[in-house]
Amino acid sequence: MKTFASVYIGTYEIVLKVFEITKSKGVKEIDCMRSFCEISRDITHLGQVSFSTLDNMISVLKDMKTSIKTYRCDAYRVCAGYTLQKASNLYFVLDQIRLEAGLHVEILTNSEQRFITYIALAAQPNFEEIVSESALLVDIGGSSLQLTLFEEGEIITTEHILLGANSVRESLLRIKDKKDANTQVTEMIKKEVGTFSNIYLKDMKPKYLILINNQIHNVASRMPLAGKDHIISTEAYAKTINKIKKKQIYSVISESLEFETDDEMLMPFILLYQSIIESIPSGNIMIPGVSISDGFAYEYAYQTKMLKASHDFDRDILSAAWAMARRYGSYMPHLKALDAFSMQIFDTLKKPHKLTGRDRLLLQVICILHDCGKYISLSSASECAYAIIMSSEILGLSHSERLLIANVCACHRREEPYTFEQMKDEFSEEEYVRYLKFLAILRISNAMDNSHKQKLKKITTSLRDNQLIISVLATDSVTLEKGTFAQKADFFESVFHIRPIIREKRK
Repeated sequence: MKTFASVYIGTYEIVLKVFEITKSKGVKEIDCMRSFCEISRDITHLGQVSFSTLDNMISVLKDMKTSIKTYRCDAYRVCAGYTLQKASNLYFVLDQIRLEAGLHVEILTNSEQRFITYIALAAQPNFEEIVSESALLVDIGGSSLQLTLFEEGEIITTEHILLGANSVRESLLRIKDKKDANTQVTEMIKKEVGTFSNIYLKDMKPKYLILINNQIHNVASRMPLAGKDHIISTEAYAKTINKIKKKQIYSVISESLEFETDDEMLMPFILLYQSIIESIPSGNIMIPGVSISDGFAYEYAYQTKMLKASHDFDRDILSAAWAMARRYGSYMPHLKALDAFSMQIFDTLKKPHKLTGRDRLLLQVICILHDCGKYISLSSASECAYAIIMSSEILGLSHSERLLIANVCACHRREEPYTFEQMKDEFSEEEYVRYLKFLAILRISNAMDNSHKQKLKKITTSLRDNQLIISVLATDSVTLEKGTFAQKADFFESVFHIRPIIREKRK
């Protein structure tokens, strides 16, 4: 058994959760501590975290650190949401927490934050069944929301929308006529969600809506509606929520629901979820009650080999990349040929150059997305590919990994790659070397199907005397491919110290 604690500093609350992890029973929450904070409001109105809020944060974090020591946790992790990065005094805040509370705070990007929550969701026993047909995951935070669409068990897209509970709360406070406040805010939310629905859903009706948030789970847990596996019907959910909406904006105490105290963030969350439910019809709603804190615990359990993940997250990444390629009109036969060529070459170089399984996955994503920019411009395809990739999110890829992929796709048509001096603000030396290796493999793999006609078949590769021998079976003249390959071979050799050579067998 291991004991793990997670501390998450969100936009409106700080949460400590303590977990017991065993191989027989999995992850079990044994304690939870929450404290409201005004981080989001401070950043919205002041542009920074105020001294009073910081003092309160430090006091709460000291108490939480004491609790972690009391439980004698084997490990703990302290993270903050990406909204904190917007504070002009971010580094002062982090330094004061380190000095006063003795805690190092890790700032998450949005993609990292959503993925960790997704890890906890994917660990639920009925998750695979839920997404096997179609489902829309709705993850709402204090500053934004994330919509992730599943179809036939695969991720089709994930979109980040800058509309969260805090912005809804601020809108409610600004509207003078409180009777019309709910209606005005609901229309605003539906407009944003409707854009997503028109682009990605069209006539599709997801079988399930998966709602992730502590406030909405607290409401659902008090409803006499919750069915098997945290699933309730849309009609039953709407009926109960409408009772709450009839209350005053911030007075949601209900005898039937037995809320003990006011929670001014509850109504904004309810308005957000209710608007999404009305905008995207669905037969069933799943409210699993997982959070980012649970995700930290599952991630730790997987890293320490206490548990084995039942879900294939790499498959999610690849399915999302293929969906992006289709959306931007990439030529699929060429991508599949490029994927096969690059993976064959990578597997041959993997051991001598100490490449990892994660490197292989990133190279696959690069091959799939390298041509997506042609959808916007043929003359500036590489620059457009960079813009598309950096403007999109793929659950499971960190921001730094997405930056690496985007830069490789942006440079594969350039005569010379970017120098380290040009990229040292974005990449470490190790990351820059990975960038060069990915670029070298992409270039010679792309050259092998330069005509986009898949003339080369049955590729085999081997290493002999600092040469990469690529044996192929040709079904047509490969003059263009050979000429382009020769141009790209010099760069490949400068990166790997191996000369690539094509040996052709004519069919």
